[in-house]
Amino acid sequence: MMENVAMPMPTTAEETKTALRLVITGGGTGGHVYPALSVLDAADDAPTVLWIGSTGGLEAPIVQRAGIPFKGIDAGGLRGMSPVKMARNLMRLGRGFVQAWRLLRTFRPDVVLATGGYVTFPVGVAAWLQRIPMLIYLPDIEPGLAVRALAPFATRIAVTGEAAQAHFRAGKTVVTGYPVRRALQALPSREAARALLGIPAEARVVLVTGGSQGAHSLNEAVGRNLNALLDMAHVIHIHGRSDGEWLRSLRAALPDALRQRYHLFDYLHEEMAAALRAADIVVARAGASTLGELPAAGVAAVLVPYPYSGAHQWANAEYLAAQGGALVVPDAEIAARIVPVVRTLLEDEARLHAMQAAMQRLAQPEAAQRLYRLVQEMGQAKRDRRSK
Repeated sequence: MMENVAMPMPTTAEETKTALRLVITGGGTGGHVYPALSVLDAADDAPTVLWIGSTGGLEAPIVQRAGIPFKGIDAGGLRGMSPVKMARNLMRLGRGFVQAWRLLRTFRPDVVLATGGYVTFPVGVAAWLQRIPMLIYLPDIEPGLAVRALAPFATRIAVTGEAAQAHFRAGKTVVTGYPVRRALQALPSREAARALLGIPAEARVVLVTGGSQGAHSLNEAVGRNLNALLDMAHVIHIHGRSDGEWLRSLRAALPDALRQRYHLFDYLHEEMAAALRAADIVVARAGASTLGELPAAGVAAVLVPYPYSGAHQWANAEYLAAQGGALVVPDAEIAARIVPVVRTLLEDEARLHAMQAAMQRLAQPEAAQRLYRLVQEMGQAKRDRRSK
């Protein structure tokens, strides 16, 4: 249950003297959280911020770790659910709407920034009914169910790439690029990144990551082919919430020389920038963050789209592949293909360097600043209307 909140409500006369009041809503995956944190990093003033996420969601510890006030509301997914669970989640969304309405009434934001996830829908509808301008930022190329449903209520929609504009009404979108974390805008040298992770400067390095929640199929692909992968390269493996015990036991059973080449983590926070910078190749899901973080790091990718939840990761993967920075391998084939694909790229220097250069050309380091300027403009327009 959402706790009672006591937040100051500025009067109209005070609004011109106080900081921009911003509500951010988004969650479910890191791809819906980190872009908004990057936008806040780019703020050239000091907005007063409240993050509305889902109760018990992955976003809560990430947001709180960043020192941002967080309130959880009820929310639940609808896609692929049984009729009973869908009915239960519809009731949760209804409760979430009431909770979001009260939070918005109390906090009185100038603008709402929504980044996706089911929790954004009740917040966005409540904002629309209260005539609070809303900016949706779509980090993926293809919108999920929540963003599709919320799009008619948005004032503006910002997208990562031009290909995403086809999903929305003409004239409502603006291409900003993907806002990456500040750490990825000032990357260390490859040698420094490898030194931080205990990897020799001259080594070949493969990073395997399933995103903020991990990916069992990628973990299984690494586990089944561990010795062959370690014969080719140092492996940085971020396994997520699952499979840790099994993978640690595999690592413990390795000969000492190979064990030193297997860098196993359940999650990386600040060190993720170093891991991306250290890698020659990334084997990863194709969540939204790949559209910003891989170009920022200029690293070639083997992308394995998650085959469920509408399969929207395929659009991300195909976009990066079409630009020349990635190869795409279906989830069902990764265990059999991870070794030959990685070997082919590591042995073909010209191809690997061409993919890295293609990925780097997609970087848009000004994306966070562009998004925050939109937030400021929309918030100021709201204040101007209030003062009339």
